[in-house]
Amino acid sequence: MKVASIGNLNFDIYLRISELPGPDENIEALDLYTGGGGSAANFAVAVARMGLGARFIGAVGDDPLGDISLRELLAEGVEVAVKRVTGVRSGVVVVLVHPDGIKRMVSFRGANLGLTPADLTPDKFEGVNHIHLATGRTELITKAKEIAREVGASVSVDGGTALARKGLEIVRATVEGVDVVFMNHVEAKMLANTGDHRSAVEKLAKELKVGELVVTLGPLGAVAYRGGKLLHVDAFKVAALDTTGAGDSFAAAYIAMHLRGRDLYEKLLFANAAAAIKVTRPGARSSPRYDEVRSFLESLGYKI
Repeated sequence: MKVASIGNLNFDIYLRISELPGPDENIEALDLYTGGGGSAANFAVAVARMGLGARFIGAVGDDPLGDISLRELLAEGVEVAVKRVTGVRSGVVVVLVHPDGIKRMVSFRGANLGLTPADLTPDKFEGVNHIHLATGRTELITKAKEIAREVGASVSVDGGTALARKGLEIVRATVEGVDVVFMNHVEAKMLANTGDHRSAVEKLAKELKVGELVVTLGPLGAVAYRGGKLLHVDAFKVAALDTTGAGDSFAAAYIAMHLRGRDLYEKLLFANAAAAIKVTRPGARSSPRYDEVRSFLESLGYKI
């Protein structure tokens, strides 16, 4: 099985802080670390660690940060089909991480915006069984859906806040027919125009014509809706160090189990476990391997 992910590839700079600085104020960072980022690239690494073939499709600048970012993906066994954009810097994200693991991010998209629908050609998806779109750019999602029909691949979308902000009508048209749609509870409530995550999921389940709707709830776990059935699985209680990339790790684990034909409960349980392990580690690319997740679950008495 091979999975292609489409979206951003970034160089992440992490600063662990105890508080946010005020206007014209300077504070001392508790720690500094750097690493690869970008939701689609994080997903590619995470899905490779799940034992599946992984291919990343995106764009980087023709600069040293782009070289570093690509080397990191290749070192993880991820195939790359990347457009190099000259004269534009590669994407960079500054992540401010609080002691409780909660993050705030400042993003420079840079060369990521150089990826266009014209760059999504059938040859880039040769041998691909599943396409994951970690992007809010509707034009890329629409083109990838067309390609998926040509190559016989299933599709998942994790559009983030960028997609949710476009409103229900646009989202409905964009994700129609998609096999799995991921979003977090903030995005779901924004899209459904409600403050309650359960009513948001119920409304979106009726509005979105998709195979499965999966909404992550942070420390409350995750819910999934398929074929009239709504299922909630609790999160595992861990001490969070850094939540960056947790959603990407969750989605990769979920899709790995989806492609292995597991049921809804098993997919949510396994994805929750993968995210729980990830948040105990620094950086967006610290997702666990398949055997790590199995061992974690078995240590708690689960059989998967």
